[in-house]
Amino acid sequence: MATYSVPAEAQKLLENEIINNKLHSFIPSETREAYTHIEFQGTDFPSIPVNWRFAESMAALRGFEGAMLNILLNKKYGIPYQKIVINTDHASLLFMEFMYSEIIEQDGKRIMAHHPEFSQKYFPNLVKSPAFYTPLGQKCTNIYKTKDGRFIHTHASLDPVPTMKALDIDPNLQLPTGTNPCSIFSEKIAFHNASDLDKLLNDQHRQAATVCLSTEEFLCSPHGKANAHVGLYEIHHVSNPNQKPCWWKAVEGKTTPTRPLYGLKVIDLTRIIAAPTIGRTLAEQGASLLRITSRNLPDFAELNFELGWGKWNAHLDLKNQEDRERLKELILESDVVISGYRPGVMDKWGFGKEDVMKMCEGRERGIIYVRENCYGWNGPLTYRSGWQQISDAICGVSLEFGRSMGLEEPVAPIFPNADYSTGVIGATSVLQALIERSRKGGSYIIDLALNYYSQWLINSVKPYPPDVWHQLWTMYGKPMFRHDDNMPVTLVKVCKMLAENERSREALFKEEFWEVRENEALGKGVRVKALRPALRFPEGLVKPGFQVGTRPNGRDKPRWPEDLDTVVIE
Repeated sequence: MATYSVPAEAQKLLENEIINNKLHSFIPSETREAYTHIEFQGTDFPSIPVNWRFAESMAALRGFEGAMLNILLNKKYGIPYQKIVINTDHASLLFMEFMYSEIIEQDGKRIMAHHPEFSQKYFPNLVKSPAFYTPLGQKCTNIYKTKDGRFIHTHASLDPVPTMKALDIDPNLQLPTGTNPCSIFSEKIAFHNASDLDKLLNDQHRQAATVCLSTEEFLCSPHGKANAHVGLYEIHHVSNPNQKPCWWKAVEGKTTPTRPLYGLKVIDLTRIIAAPTIGRTLAEQGASLLRITSRNLPDFAELNFELGWGKWNAHLDLKNQEDRERLKELILESDVVISGYRPGVMDKWGFGKEDVMKMCEGRERGIIYVRENCYGWNGPLTYRSGWQQISDAICGVSLEFGRSMGLEEPVAPIFPNADYSTGVIGATSVLQALIERSRKGGSYIIDLALNYYSQWLINSVKPYPPDVWHQLWTMYGKPMFRHDDNMPVTLVKVCKMLAENERSREALFKEEFWEVRENEALGKGVRVKALRPALRFPEGLVKPGFQVGTRPNGRDKPRWPEDLDTVVIE
């Protein structure tokens, strides 16, 4: 067996590719001491059959989060750095938790997200396009070969109809029995050169798509070069002499090292995975999140089940002046705003970064504004809509996965790793902004992107050494995926492999990684089996967890409650 240790490699990534990375010269100097209190444990040999080192990168990012949290604990509460233990197997479960979480009803009945009663009783289906769930619509998000021999990744977003119409595909087309839906897309896309189709979908129809590049092509592209100076995130200080150094408003008896972020109020303007993960990660340490969405917007309920922990959830319609004023009032009462919609959407309604900075410039306490997108905030493609698979495709992550299986074609990696990783990065950046605000005052703008994680993955994390990857791949029978095997296909197959392989079962599916939580927001006596927080504090002073349970959209009123332990805001 090849000699390799996932925990040891996670430690190296934390030290060499995060803490001492020259692109991260802006992080607090104390981080170089704080990270030495992070300990990695776990199974030495990898378990996840992907050539990219997902488990190591996720564990290292959680270590970075822990180091930043230690600095905050020291500066705000005056306590010494705490020992933090991270199990690398446990940490890697974050990007597959949604496959294994369960609702447990009062009578003991267990319901998973794919069960019909999940949407009927708890999280109503909020995808408004009927075409989204048709066999044809499900293949709109996929990789296809173009006329010039390149590959393009198209994406349905939450409605495949605009992309299908752009490709001259009838969304109501009834497929003859036995027809592979991919063939319909392949036939249409084969008429276009990759670059022409990229412009047609992105610029003419404003749909998410990208030509699949190699890592070298991406790094040498104008957009890759424009963002090459960025590490995991950028943080910008907006000085304001009226905004003195401060923390957030403490709650007597509650804002303590046990729940170090208790009292921190965060407005969550997000959906799907990456940006919602930011808030959920902050909520683990005691922050209070108020997620604002609209009954008129489509959403993916299965993900809310997992990413809604620690969040109240209220409806506002930003087309309505009264609701916009209500959101302003909520922001003025908050310390952090997280924006995860496509570039320009929040600006349209008066809640972009400049709008919120101006909104809060007269108050004594600065605001922290986090904005997350796919492509990054520099370069010619900043304006584009994008998703995890789009980032994987443009940065070369998909092509390298295909090549690792002996193919010269891109294959979307199995798990939404970049999404969850970007969310963890975002939470860490907020911790840094809170520390900086306590020292310098003012306000802060944080720029995050799926591509920032992806370029760190290709530049710093890199794939497994060939001998390790060959052994890992062989351990699962050398599974072969192709370019038109999209994530819903590969995800189900690989989860089945993990469950059937004795070594991965022993490493990943330990009861100690899971817990059952009371969740009254879903009904009396309802509990949920969910993943335990990955940061463990063996000394017991800090206790990660959540004040409130997950819930469907619109469950709460759009206001901050006086009691931050309130189950539902009536």
